[in-house]
Amino acid sequence: MPTERIILKADNIDGAAEQIIRFLEDSDEGRDVIYFHGCYGFGASAILKTVAERLRSSSGSANTGATGRLGKIIHIDFSRWQSKRVLQKAIGEELELPRQVMALFDKNDEEDDFDGVEQSARGVIPYVKAAIMKELSDCSFLVVLHNGSGSYIDLWEAGVPVIGQLSRRVLWTSRGRFWHHAKDWHGEEFAPAELESARLSDVSIFLAPSPLFRSGRVKFLQIVTFLRNFMYAEAEEVAMYTGVPEPDMTPKIVMECILYRALLSGNDHNINWEFHVSNYWVCDGIIQDATDGGRSAWEIGNALKRNVNWDLCNRCAEGICKVLSGEQWIRTNRWVSVTSENSSKFQVPCQATSFFWTAATPSSTIGQNRTRVLEDSMFEHLDRCSSLRVIHLSYCNFSFSSPPFLSCNNLRFLMLDHCKDQDAQDRGEEKKYHHRSNCSQQDGGACFRSLWVLELSYTDWYWLLSKDTLDLMVDLRELHVKGFGNRSINHLHRCSGAGSNSSRLIKLRMVVDGSNKAPGNDDDHGTSGDRNEQVSPPVVAALSFPDLSSWHILKTVVLDGCGDLEQIAYNSMPLSLESFTLISNVDTKIKIISFRGCAKLKGLLLRGMFYCLVELDISGTSIKTLDLSATNAIYLKRLFLLGCGELRAIQWPARDVSLEVLCIDTTTTTHAAWGREEGKSNKQQEATASDSPSRRGSSSAIMCGKEGRTLIDSDLYISIRDPRVFRSLTPLRHTKGLQVEISSTTTVNKQQVADVNVHYKPAGNMYVDDVISSTPTTSNGSSSLQADCASIIMDVSEMSVPMRSMWLWHCPPAPTDSHWAKCYINIQDDETRTGLLLKGTATTTRQLTRAATTLPDLVSNGARTLHLHDSLSITCVPGPAPDAERNLDWDRLQWCRLERCPNLEGVVFATRPERHRRIAALFRDLQTFWASQLPKARYIWDWSPLFHHGYFSFEHLAFLHLDYCPRLVHVLPLYTSNTHGCLSLETLEIVCCGDLREVFPSNSSESQQREHQPRKFPRLKRIHLYELPKLQRICGHYRMLAPNLETMRIRGCWSLRHLPVVHDEAESSEKESSEDITPPTVDLNCEKEWWERLEWDGKKAGHHPSHYKPTYSAYNKKNLLRASVLR
Repeated sequence: MPTERIILKADNIDGAAEQIIRFLEDSDEGRDVIYFHGCYGFGASAILKTVAERLRSSSGSANTGATGRLGKIIHIDFSRWQSKRVLQKAIGEELELPRQVMALFDKNDEEDDFDGVEQSARGVIPYVKAAIMKELSDCSFLVVLHNGSGSYIDLWEAGVPVIGQLSRRVLWTSRGRFWHHAKDWHGEEFAPAELESARLSDVSIFLAPSPLFRSGRVKFLQIVTFLRNFMYAEAEEVAMYTGVPEPDMTPKIVMECILYRALLSGNDHNINWEFHVSNYWVCDGIIQDATDGGRSAWEIGNALKRNVNWDLCNRCAEGICKVLSGEQWIRTNRWVSVTSENSSKFQVPCQATSFFWTAATPSSTIGQNRTRVLEDSMFEHLDRCSSLRVIHLSYCNFSFSSPPFLSCNNLRFLMLDHCKDQDAQDRGEEKKYHHRSNCSQQDGGACFRSLWVLELSYTDWYWLLSKDTLDLMVDLRELHVKGFGNRSINHLHRCSGAGSNSSRLIKLRMVVDGSNKAPGNDDDHGTSGDRNEQVSPPVVAALSFPDLSSWHILKTVVLDGCGDLEQIAYNSMPLSLESFTLISNVDTKIKIISFRGCAKLKGLLLRGMFYCLVELDISGTSIKTLDLSATNAIYLKRLFLLGCGELRAIQWPARDVSLEVLCIDTTTTTHAAWGREEGKSNKQQEATASDSPSRRGSSSAIMCGKEGRTLIDSDLYISIRDPRVFRSLTPLRHTKGLQVEISSTTTVNKQQVADVNVHYKPAGNMYVDDVISSTPTTSNGSSSLQADCASIIMDVSEMSVPMRSMWLWHCPPAPTDSHWAKCYINIQDDETRTGLLLKGTATTTRQLTRAATTLPDLVSNGARTLHLHDSLSITCVPGPAPDAERNLDWDRLQWCRLERCPNLEGVVFATRPERHRRIAALFRDLQTFWASQLPKARYIWDWSPLFHHGYFSFEHLAFLHLDYCPRLVHVLPLYTSNTHGCLSLETLEIVCCGDLREVFPSNSSESQQREHQPRKFPRLKRIHLYELPKLQRICGHYRMLAPNLETMRIRGCWSLRHLPVVHDEAESSEKESSEDITPPTVDLNCEKEWWERLEWDGKKAGHHPSHYKPTYSAYNKKNLLRASVLR
């Protein structure tokens, strides 16, 4: 259904508001979404604000007319658009939703920070949407919305139930605060146009001034007055939203700034409003420092810039000029704009504060010589106290040695665009000296002393970039340089480094044209040749960025182009740097970029082709999101983010990133001033070393974290405060196999973890004497157990040698390979515990709840060895809710050791959801698995029988050890699809796992057991089972065949009834003389009572007591105490 268009007539804002209220009162059903355009787009926001105020003020009276029918009034001013989520939050604040609901915004924003979601892309929160709908479902309402997004917004998405009922409406506008979108045409003679923003509304309302429908001479003046009042109301809103109180920011100041922008919009002055709009206001004097000294003029100007749209279309600009030029309090004659065609015998007025001059640009001269002579007579009448503060010259010729504006002592802004030296044809040493020094000899260069902003665009007046001249500009705040080739950077080298005095410079912007040719086609008499050879410094072979470390308040650096730049060396940036931008549309030569120690750096943009970039060092900065999504750096090998305590996310390029060295540390900011004390002598040496393919060249001597590690120890060093940072490392790849170690900070030491685990030790352990019988005593003769209760569950690797040799086999050493990379991951746990849990008595526990930790994919994809220990954050490996895209085969892992992780719960190794079934060899290369002190783990591996994981899964597993996993139910399912699983198993050792029922569960029932062949473990030699009271079977319902079994040590396994078969009758029957075969005898250390209860299948089945040689414990079960020996 097409949008209905309505024109309302009014004389002022109050009259327009009254007209809209009447329209709402008299509207028929079907007019639920109403768009209001204002008058030529002006006044819409002010009128809707008045409508909302009137409806709210009348809500306390009798509910009659529109007020009673509309019910709740929800007024949301979103003229300055941010995101749909912020819009939803504003709705929630208007409705005064409960505090716990509003807290979801901070929570979701925090999650999006770690997910790297941009502010503008953050969507609505479903739970809040439901809360808003519940709040509004039973009432009538009117939403008055100021929408600054530039497009239609469906409020249903945010939770506002506009469902076609007359009592639920939306009145909105896309205009306000001078925000005018070019795609919305304004129409002719106030007639409604085809507006993009209004097409999806039921009704679009346009306002026409009443004088438009009258006759007489006063008609035009009345219309102008009408529009002027509307603009003034809009200016009031802008002034209010800047947050700057009067008299420092008033509607008149806003309108003056708007008119300044509008007057210059139609002329070809090549003005970059994005960079300079607030500079023009401040330098011209429209905006000044706050009267109370609380804000500078620059802060006030930036506040205004943020609240007004400066991308005005020509029609808007013309309309603003017509309406506001007649204001007596605006002296537009201060702002002068001329071209070469109308500048004959022209003189700059004495009252002028801004002067813009450009050569005429007819179409026939485009691409040819456009420059024209700037006559000295324009400025010769101005004295040294001239009020001229802004000069913008484009495509003109004048003498650089004696510029015509040399007498303008109050000059604040100087822009020279494509200007040429009129005396360039006079070459020679004498002219060269004159070219450099004459300006400073005349009045001491007074016109440059007061400069605040200087821009040279394709203007080879590089004397202005000399050290002496920049030192002369003591108040210079911004320097913008744009030109061909590397001349700008080369000249900047001369004014930088030790001893430079650019103490006030805050912003530096350099744009380099990559065409490498000067504008010699213009009629410049060869100025692109010999003259530049004389004036320019020698070009260095390896072009590095100038040393700006002594520019102590420089905050912003913007580089556009600079393709020949080879490095931004360490210590070349000042500590005050807050924002850095490097953009290049062509392939750059830059290899190294370093911002190490720039502690205030928060904004970093690298966009373009960086095929030569191999190292990026952002250590010690305040970067929150490292955005590399627009960085085409396919050969980036080394990335350093040490001491980045604010880091939340890394946005990688579209292609997978394969780094050789990655160092991240978010646990501390102590690296913020790395190497600043080393001085400049080491910079070149470091830059040379960093270019080496070895990681040791960059930062190998730097200490990392509290573990005392250095970067020479690890190719990948990741130390983080919040594990959610791991989300950013998901697409990261490494070309080599990894030796992975994961732990927590030393604040969670072994004693604390022992305190957590000791609670899960089986109460009344009757075999504790067997464990500590060979433990050394302390110096006073007492047992170490008596000295420290936690020593019962101490690290196995720290137990005494006699104890280990008696009961536990050594963990095989981790394999090593010179081609493998070392990866160390450290997670700072925010969980502390303040006491022991002994004898059922609990002490105070403080715990900070946090989301489960997901390890980066490079761990499961590339780990050859994995050592996870002393971590309170890890809940499963690699993390919760794995998806089908992740590689969870662990097909490269050979050695795995997990210990002292009290929150590792459920299934230790997560697998894909069952719907993603495929044949895969899981843990095919795994040889050693050691799990110790995992009090919450229920399964090491677990999956449904429907999940087919391949015949060769766990084929090479040789050593399997578990201890102190009290809640463990089973270890590894060996289903029929996994025929090669554990064929290489040699050692099986399980200690103190009270809930363990099966070691290798099967998917066959007990009735099917006899139909299957025994499950073979051809290399199994050693079995040690200790304190497993619920263990019923070792290998599910299968018969377990271990023909090479040599020793078994079994204690406290009173539910176990079957031992492995060690004599294969079917195989021995094939021998020629079975009577010559002596069945293997297994050394069995166990309790006598347990031995007597065992069940046997008989000799024919190869399962007979004669195949074992039992030796019994010196202790008898019935003679032991039932209470704990610790009492």
